Amino acid sequence: MEKMKEELNIYYCGREQCAPDHFWGPAIRPHYLLHVILKGTGKFSCRRQTWQLGAGDAFLIHPQESHYYQADHEEPWEYVWVGFDGRAAESLLEQTALKDALVYRRSPSDPENPDCRQALLDLNEAFQGTDRNVLELTARLLLVFSRMPAVPAPSGFSREEQYYRTAVEYIRNNYSYDVKIQDIAGFVGIDRTYLYKIFMQAAGVSPKQYLLTYRVRCASTLLQTQRYTITETAYSCGFRDAAAFCTTFRQHMGMTPMQYKKRTARWLQEEESSRANSRSSQ
Repeated sequence: MEKMKEELNIYYCGREQCAPDHFWGPAIRPHYLLHVILKGTGKFSCRRQTWQLGAGDAFLIHPQESHYYQADHEEPWEYVWVGFDGRAAESLLEQTALKDALVYRRSPSDPENPDCRQALLDLNEAFQGTDRNVLELTARLLLVFSRMPAVPAPSGFSREEQYYRTAVEYIRNNYSYDVKIQDIAGFVGIDRTYLYKIFMQAAGVSPKQYLLTYRVRCASTLLQTQRYTITETAYSCGFRDAAAFCTTFRQHMGMTPMQYKKRTARWLQEEESSRANSRSSQ
């Protein structure tokens, strides 16, 4: 548990309804301090810049960095905050919208954007409890970070290419599970019809066929090792039973899994015999 604190330590949390024109600074903090605005408005100044912020926005103060913030006179903000640090803090922030920024703006497409606020409110509630659980606090802080996703950098790929690459990556990471095409489409964020169109354009096969082919390819690799039974290979590659696996494998490879395994074993024996003969003739 102490090691976890070294990686990511939460020092304190709080919530405050500020009085009109209430301010802090200019001053520094010894650790990271994240504020999420619940309602109202105010301004935050750091690195010779000033931002006007409102409900759903957030601002991050870095350790040993001078800053200033002030509540609005007419509509003073209410915010919730968390102070944290640790060896993992910087790398975690790099995965959020705060990677290269001090301010996180609520999504224009979702003006309310309650998730970020609620996540930090839940963290604050858990922190104020009498029985603090380090694992729970850490998990809730990570959830706060997840509500401020990093803005993807331009990849040079078209939107369809990005969808295709995301789908393929999902298949490669999840082929051993009972994956449905709807699962892939849902992960990418598009409907099944659009996913089908993208795969036909990019790979010349449907998503279902791509998944089956990938599973067979992984199965053939396992069979080549000679370490796993047909049943183990089938379940390891996402097939529901050995019979379905054998049928699909034969359709793709022109032979049953057992025939493929035996042929590979003979080839390995021949290779070993050839190497042995080569060594003996030297």
